[in-house]
Parts: sequence; structure tokens; C-alpha cells
Amino acid sequence: MKEARRTPIRSIAVDRDVRFLLHFTQAANLTGIVKHGLWPRRDLAAADHLAYASDYGRLDGNEDAVSVSISRVNGPMFAAKRRKSGHVDWIVLVLSATILWTHDCRFCWRNAARNEVKNHRGYCGGPWAFAQMFAGGEEERRDLAPHFSTDPEAEVQVLQPIEADHIHGAIVGQPGLAEPVRAIRNGLSGRLRQVEFQDFGLV
Repeated sequence: MKEARRTPIRSIAVDRDVRFLLHFTQAANLTGIVKHGLWPRRDLAAADHLAYASDYGRLDGNEDAVSVSISRVNGPMFAAKRRKSGHVDWIVLVLSATILWTHDCRFCWRNAARNEVKNHRGYCGGPWAFAQMFAGGEEERRDLAPHFSTDPEAEVQVLQPIEADHIHGAIVGQPGLAEPVRAIRNGLSGRLRQVEFQDFGLV
């Protein structure tokens, strides 16, 4: 990312106290993620290590991105993915917010599959698009923390692999999953730090 874009994006993130990004995935993917990082779906298709996709295909058609959310997950989408997959073991990875200005990104102020975003002809990788994720009047943003996007379905599409050292922690949906996740963390070279339990039924 060019410095002319990096600095204002970082300023917006700091002003809004954006401290972390979130990415949900099947727990079975964790070993590969800590070894290799997070890869776009297109790269995973050519990789020689096993990975379980959260769905068969992306509704927005973008196979070249890793989707993350800012400060909170898209709860309804996460619940739908869990139900559809039939896999009960899922985790939410906590990622460094620095990805916003160190990696090439596409900032989607609405769900990336919506026509408003898909058909937008302007550049979505700079400070304007990032600021749009928090746009809205007082009524529209009522009761929202500064670091929450206005639309809960907003997402950031990271257009290059995310290295494992950007993973700062994990949230698991079952208490019994915490220790296995810690064991993977301790046995590999990534910097996965903290593992916490949260009832995903409340997300």
C-alpha cells in the first residue's frame, strides 16, 4: 500500500480506537493458519495443505481476498455459516489492526455482495472507502462505539496473504476447545497469544 494512503487510513483507525480485526474459520484450519498464515481462497485452491472453506463459494465472487471484520463479527453471517457447514468447532481469530494500512485492502461499507459495493466504480482501497465504513448521522450511529462500522455487515477484504504473526489471539465457542487450541499455539511458530471462550450462540 502506498504511503499516501497508508497514513490517513492509520489516522482514521487510531482516531476511532480500532484495535483489532476478526476472522472466523473452522477450528480444523488452525494448524495450517498458524504455519502459513491466512490465504485468499484462490491461493488455497493451489496450496498443498488442507483447508476447509467456510462455504462453497463467495456470494460477491471475490476469490482473491481474506474477509475480516472490524471490532465485531457479522453475527447473522457467522451463525449461518456454522449451521450450513455442520461443523460445530469454529474459532474467531483476533488479528492486528495494522493490517488495515500494511496490506492492500478493499473496504466494503456494506456487505460485499450487495450491488452498492459490487457496482461501485470508484477506488475502494483508500481512506475514502475506509471512512465510509463509519459514515452516518447521529441517529444512524446511535449507541455504536466509534470503532464499530455503521453497517454490521461491513467487511474488509484483504487482498494478499495475512502472515501468522498478525494473529494475536483466538476466541472459541466451546470450553473444551480452548486447550487444544492452546496446544496448537504452543507447538507452532506463529504468535497466537490469548485464547478465550465465548458462547457463539450469543454472537
